[in-house]
Amino acid sequence: MLKGEKIELRAAEPSDVDVIYSWENDPENWLVSNTVAPYSKHQILQFIEEANDIFASNQLRLIISNHQQEAVGCIDLFDFDHKNKRVGLGVLVDENHRRKGYAQEALFLTINYCFNLLEVHGLYAEVLSSNHSSQKLFESAGFVQTGIKKEWLWAGQGFVDQIFYQLKR
Repeated sequence: MLKGEKIELRAAEPSDVDVIYSWENDPENWLVSNTVAPYSKHQILQFIEEANDIFASNQLRLIISNHQQEAVGCIDLFDFDHKNKRVGLGVLVDENHRRKGYAQEALFLTINYCFNLLEVHGLYAEVLSSNHSSQKLFESAGFVQTGIKKEWLWAGQGFVDQIFYQLKR
């Protein structure tokens, strides 16, 4: 179920610490992850060891792995609400592996996983108004823009809008 033509989704493993460390500590990613300080490798290892049960921690990180078994990105499920049957999701593909179809395939696999295994009713994503690639990605998977959070995130030089997308079962 979590294997596609180009990629597979798998749990994060201790061998992923270095690549996750580089993604988490890249200030370019901090705006959308609400990060304000770097993570240590020890913190990332603890996260990997403790946060792989979405029912216990309400979050799950899946590594996007290509056929060479190389970690090329990740899908984060967050704010899992079992009672109301919804979960947020975010996609990150390493800049060296973009524009190869990995994000789209990972998104479709994740949607299938969420609807069929987690039995959620709705998925949501929040995308920067300036991130046209992510907007196109989510829209191509059937997500619908249901709102705009005006001047929602501080981007250092000013506030930016964030688009709210939903996909219902």
